[in-house]
Amino acid sequence: MAAEKLSVSLEAEVLERVRRAAERDGMPLSRWLNNAASRAVDLAEAHAALEEHFAEYGEPSSEARAEARAALEATGVGRPVPLEDAEAAEEALAYLDRISEVDEE
Repeated sequence: MAAEKLSVSLEAEVLERVRRAAERDGMPLSRWLNNAASRAVDLAEAHAALEEHFAEYGEPSSEARAEARAALEATGVGRPVPLEDAEAAEEALAYLDRISEVDEE
């Protein structure tokens, strides 16, 4: 995927935290920022799609919300993840990011 260079300004404290996170994840700063921006855009687009859906079809009923909550609970979505599992997942994703970066070069 082609990358485009740009100049951005970050608050000093935020930049320091971002650098630490990128180092912790074992990836270049630009890759870490790209991943963070991608997640933020995905979330913003999901919120926009939800708002459009509600505008067209209305808010879900209390019954529909209860059914959705029950379905999520039944699948385990939203349950706390043990720290060891979360750390292992983060390490695995960081590894995949690193190898995909090599593949793109």
